[in-house]
Amino acid sequence: MIEYLRTTGKRFLSLKKDKIQLKDCLLMWDNARPHTATDTREILTRRDVEPVKQSPYSPDLNLCDRFLFQKLKHLLREDEFGGHEEATLAVQRAMRR
Repeated sequence: MIEYLRTTGKRFLSLKKDKIQLKDCLLMWDNARPHTATDTREILTRRDVEPVKQSPYSPDLNLCDRFLFQKLKHLLREDEFGGHEEATLAVQRAMRR
């Protein structure tokens, strides 16, 4: 956890140094209660932050992951696995391609 905080802090400082504006960022909107609160929405609107909303059919799947699963499905569509370990190894190999 401490290493994560150090890394995040360094990244924040580099963004601050580069003067990245919030309006230049996209917020991954996950429909969690704190993110949909009126105060949060007002702050984001005031700062011109554009939220990227999750599609309604799969709110628990991150938008970025959808592309990954589509690629894995294509790469592994003809493979058969004898068990969990074999499937795990095949996915790891496919992700290295």
